[in-house]
Amino acid sequence: MSPRRHRGYRLLLFCCLAWVLTATHGHAEYEVIDVSDGGTVKGQAVWKGSIPKLPPLKVFADLDACGTHMPSPALRIDPATNGLQEVLVYLERVERGKAVAAAYPLRMGKSATHPGGKVCQFEQQMIPFVRTAEVAMINFEPILHNPHLFNDKQSLFNIAMPTANREITATLNRARGVGLRLQCDVHVHMNAWAAALDHPYFAVTDAQGRFEIAGIPPGSYTLVAWHPGFNIVKFSASRPVYDEPHVIRQPLEMSPKAQVESRFEFPVRPVDVDWKIAGGGDELPPE
Repeated sequence: MSPRRHRGYRLLLFCCLAWVLTATHGHAEYEVIDVSDGGTVKGQAVWKGSIPKLPPLKVFADLDACGTHMPSPALRIDPATNGLQEVLVYLERVERGKAVAAAYPLRMGKSATHPGGKVCQFEQQMIPFVRTAEVAMINFEPILHNPHLFNDKQSLFNIAMPTANREITATLNRARGVGLRLQCDVHVHMNAWAAALDHPYFAVTDAQGRFEIAGIPPGSYTLVAWHPGFNIVKFSASRPVYDEPHVIRQPLEMSPKAQVESRFEFPVRPVDVDWKIAGGGDELPPE
């Protein structure tokens, strides 16, 4: 082999090694440590301005159990406080910190054993989990649900769950990032969002738009609030496709045992809601 070709192979090997090291560093494993001096960030996500009325979603399967139309779950606002429900609030990057939960729930339906659920719907529209931990899925209803998780390029999880009250656990290592789509393949009105994060520093706002994230190690972070789009721009096989998500980022400085208040105001841009019902027609007009 000539010296020139030998140098070329060495350069190629060096570039490949550098790429591998960079990729590994970019996805370094989260390290669990004792956070004895951790701080807390808490606050509220609120809606500013008029509250749009969303069209219902047409039901195409299991009409006896689900009804013919389902109220849109894409935008839930507390009329008393204007608190925005089911906003994902999370730290953008954390390499070391508190322990991860044993499992994260993904629940569907309502039953006598689970009266707090929603009929023929995901219990939450935003479902975050740590990607290295288990996700515990359960269908509370005696009808077939098929949770299907995917990103823009590939299916990440897809399983039929025909038996009520049976829990299935899985580790979704291939899932990564925020804005993963979750749907029931049987019911086109059942659509939600998931977030597969490397760390447990996240929360979903409650019915009043409140959130709290505790045990944060001292340091500098970016706090992100993520809410999906809520205006239907089209239908794909009768399934609603929404506009772009609303995302707000704030710097966060956390000193030892600090208590930090934060507030997020939505929407991030004006949105004119179009009255669109799957299947066409002008049934159930806005009040």
